[in-house]
Amino acid sequence: MGEVALFIDLENIATSLWKNFQQSPDPFVLMEKAAKYGPISFARAYGDFTQPPLQRLESDLRAAGIDKLDCPTKVRDEGEAQSTVDANIMIDLFEVALDRPTITTFVLMAGDRDYVRVVTRLRHRLLKEVVVAGVPGSISRELVRAANSSDPLEPLEAGDVDEHALIQVIDRYELSLPEGVYPTFGRMLPYVGDPRNSHVISSQVVQQRLNDLVQRGVLLQEQVMLSEGRELRVTRLNHDHPLVVEALELGDYEEDDDTGEGDDLEEAEG
Repeated sequence: MGEVALFIDLENIATSLWKNFQQSPDPFVLMEKAAKYGPISFARAYGDFTQPPLQRLESDLRAAGIDKLDCPTKVRDEGEAQSTVDANIMIDLFEVALDRPTITTFVLMAGDRDYVRVVTRLRHRLLKEVVVAGVPGSISRELVRAANSSDPLEPLEAGDVDEHALIQVIDRYELSLPEGVYPTFGRMLPYVGDPRNSHVISSQVVQQRLNDLVQRGVLLQEQVMLSEGRELRVTRLNHDHPLVVEALELGDYEEDDDTGEGDDLEEAEG
């Protein structure tokens, strides 16, 4: 069995998963899918990592063994933003195919028809096996036809989550914040999605579940004015909600603030 190269259009995958299923990509799941085709000797994710949804994936990418290539978005004279991800992936596909002959299978996690030409060349001129693994509902039919096979990234079944345990995790997050620091949704996400909480909830569905708690009033959101005149949206547990009352009454746990997510938080001044 030959080696495998994994190329992830992370902007496409993250956007499509959220748009279609309100889920986030799990780098470990992406690696598991690619590993079905042989030993992985090259794995790289592409995207503009100044975007918060991709920033939150960086630590999991490293832990899963996936390199990242930052592809800054270009802004044209007319103010239109243009992604550079496609071009970078196409260049690397050819370079890896030419320079690393032991790699026989290319797993392309994307759905854009712009990859059709390079996929066709890999198959017919370089005799490589190409597997397209995109998000259902966002994969170009042309791209699937150009590849040897398609292996879609099926959404994770959210399943039953112990909401009492989830609320206890959120409570630990709030308790871990230094005095004078407001809880925000953006900081709550990585804390709750930390691997140490995987027995409670999968990181892939954390955002979906937290949004649901907001809609049901379990989490309250409000704007607060900081001393310098800047507004900040705060997201915190609604301690008057019956579900929160039940969860905290049941909770017999120790405060744990060692998730590495406490730095650089928004502070309240004055």
